[in-house]
Amino acid sequence: MKEDDTFKVAEGAKNKPDDMAGHNSGNSMDSFVQSEQPEGQSYKTCFMVQIVSTAAIGGFLFGYDTGVISGAQLYFDNDFPDITDVQRSQVVSLALIGAAVGSLFSGTISDKVGRKKVIMFADIMFTLGAIVMAWSPTIAMLMVGRVLVGVGVGAAAQIVPVYLAEISPVEIRGKLIAVNTVMITIGQVFSVILVFIIKPHWRYMLGLAGVPSTIQFIAMIFLPESPRWLGKQGQDERSRGVM
Repeated sequence: MKEDDTFKVAEGAKNKPDDMAGHNSGNSMDSFVQSEQPEGQSYKTCFMVQIVSTAAIGGFLFGYDTGVISGAQLYFDNDFPDITDVQRSQVVSLALIGAAVGSLFSGTISDKVGRKKVIMFADIMFTLGAIVMAWSPTIAMLMVGRVLVGVGVGAAAQIVPVYLAEISPVEIRGKLIAVNTVMITIGQVFSVILVFIIKPHWRYMLGLAGVPSTIQFIAMIFLPESPRWLGKQGQDERSRGVM
């Protein structure tokens, strides 16, 4: 055997453990991916429609709130004749402050308690805010309702896309995420039509927002938690059951 050949054999033997380690690491990762999405795994279309149609209500609420307030604020004078332009602006903009708070903390909270619970919390805040706005005897209470709705909108806008992404099959994940965006636009269009139909009853406009959020809350009770979150919590069996 030539000296060069001997050197190559020695080098190959030296590097073999590393190659095997890399090969084993690759196999381990492949096994993990396959355990998440087994080859040939099928999903129930009806189940996916239920998940998307329910969770995507969060997008609808986002669009509805941003659209309906632009029409409702034109009729505040009917119940609050002394309302100023500054107060009117505050009523509209306070929801943005609430949304900033909701979106800022919802991600961290969802990592601790789960995506599903945060979405249900957002529904509670939205429904409560809608009731407060529809009932509000003063401008101050109307502002409180707007903040509550804002918190719900911010939390839902942050977590609903995450929930959809983590629970959707890989092959249709992009399409399902797009549903949430489409629902935002649908919510805006619906709110404009509703304002035109029931004007000048601004309390109904704002209060009706509690209907879809209540529906979503009830439906979320029967939907599973995100399999990714379950996996992070060490609940592998439940995670595989969802997938």
